[in-house]
Amino acid sequence: MAKVNKVVDPLQPGTSTQGIETDWSKCVLCQEDTSEVLHCPAESTRATQRAGHKTIAELLAGFDRICCLPTSINLSRLDDENGIEDTLQRHKAKWHDSSRLLYNRTKLQRAGKRKKPPEDAAADSADSSKKFTRRSAGKKSAPAETCFFCDKPAPDGESLTRKASTFGLDINVRKAAMKLQDKSLLAKLSAGYLIAQEARYHMPCLLSLYNRARETKTYEESRVDKMNHGLAFAELVSYIEDTRMDSLVAPIFKLSDLVDLYTPRLEQLGTDVAGRVHSTDLKKRVLAYFPDMEAHKQGPEM
Repeated sequence: MAKVNKVVDPLQPGTSTQGIETDWSKCVLCQEDTSEVLHCPAESTRATQRAGHKTIAELLAGFDRICCLPTSINLSRLDDENGIEDTLQRHKAKWHDSSRLLYNRTKLQRAGKRKKPPEDAAADSADSSKKFTRRSAGKKSAPAETCFFCDKPAPDGESLTRKASTFGLDINVRKAAMKLQDKSLLAKLSAGYLIAQEARYHMPCLLSLYNRARETKTYEESRVDKMNHGLAFAELVSYIEDTRMDSLVAPIFKLSDLVDLYTPRLEQLGTDVAGRVHSTDLKKRVLAYFPDMEAHKQGPEM
């Protein structure tokens, strides 16, 4: 006698399991005993092990919303009144890979399109049927040119004549943006080189950017400079103390010599010394640290 086989589409109505309790030792999706290996996200060693139950809970709810969930799955048996995700995690729900593949985001999207109302489908069809021609493209108005820095267009009847044409400009603008930590400008620069973006700008806007960058000194730079000055002065004090300790008579220090020792050390520490260190300020700091020392002026020297 020939066997009668029945083929069931998992997305079409089939045998209902409504009212049947879930056997959590079996595949939570098909509830069948097969030779296929069961997989449980909770047994994974990955940091995203909880994501498996969360994803399948969202997908099943999505299929249920558009009435595409097969009758072989009844969400009520997967929910202990604490939510499907929590129930699956608590019972360490497992499934066959073949059953899991029936419920993925691609199938959910396709099922959603099939369930789209007729009027929406007709609107999409009308939009897609529109032909794109050169004449229709020419009807579109070109976007107004705006300044790369201020996002404002040129006055009516005029155009932005300044256009980025050198990599040097790109480098300088990036340096200024980094120094000012201008997040808006940095976001624009992240899109590519100014030349590639065909950036146009008002000349006053570019000059304003350079001036602000030149006048601005970040807090971090100021803090580092103060630390470097302190280290350089501490080494100068150590030099003076060692010299006085080894001398039988009170030594004489030339201010120019102290400046020559102090300035190179600052440069070694990474501080940009614009010109020569102010000798009068250094002399006052040294005399304040050594109250027993006196300043003697003889010509340009101390």
